Amino acid sequence: MWWAVFAVTLLVIMPPVVVYLVRGVFMPELFSVNEAAAIAEISPETIRTALEKKSVAPARRYRAGKAVRHQFSPGDVLYVKVLSEFPFALSKHDKHSLAQVLAQGSKKASHWSLDGADLVYRSGNMQVVVQCKPLRQTVDQNVAAFRWGKQRIVSSPEVLEGEPVFRGTRIPLRHVASLFRKGISEQEIAEDFPSLGELDLAYARLASRFGEKPGRPRRRLRIKRKRT
Repeated sequence: MWWAVFAVTLLVIMPPVVVYLVRGVFMPELFSVNEAAAIAEISPETIRTALEKKSVAPARRYRAGKAVRHQFSPGDVLYVKVLSEFPFALSKHDKHSLAQVLAQGSKKASHWSLDGADLVYRSGNMQVVVQCKPLRQTVDQNVAAFRWGKQRIVSSPEVLEGEPVFRGTRIPLRHVASLFRKGISEQEIAEDFPSLGELDLAYARLASRFGEKPGRPRRRLRIKRKRT
């Protein structure tokens, strides 16, 4: 089955993929535009622009009324993250090949190939090494925080009238996320809410970016050019 191949190949570049059973069909874990943007630490507008330019092909499209929704796999998120940080423009062909390596799990596609955590672009006598390990780590950590939050956040009519809270507490997710959005340090928040663990705070930080533009400065990819 195609989903089995997808799940296996994706393990080459990402942590284990969560798979859900939907109407009798196994589906990989998918993220909305806002969730994908938060995980990649880029703005939702960056992803929407990539969709308009057809620079990214999401794992799933579906209609919700008159609107078309897009959902992204962890590999899609990594691809968009790398693409957003790239220091020079890529051709449509190069983008498609890069997506095959990062989003679809191919070891090699056209000029692109994997070398450990890094990408290598070879054309003639030129070799370009794209050091993207920090970007992989960012996506991996945020995906882990997202998965944790989906299990940790609960809602019950008996607790704060259904306000989503951290399981076993009366601490609203929205409140903690708003503190991150205001620029309050994690250390201060941890001191104010000692019952929240490191992963709780990581998810709250992630949730603070849902639909919001990230405030931290962008870091360019490190690239080395080699002549062979």
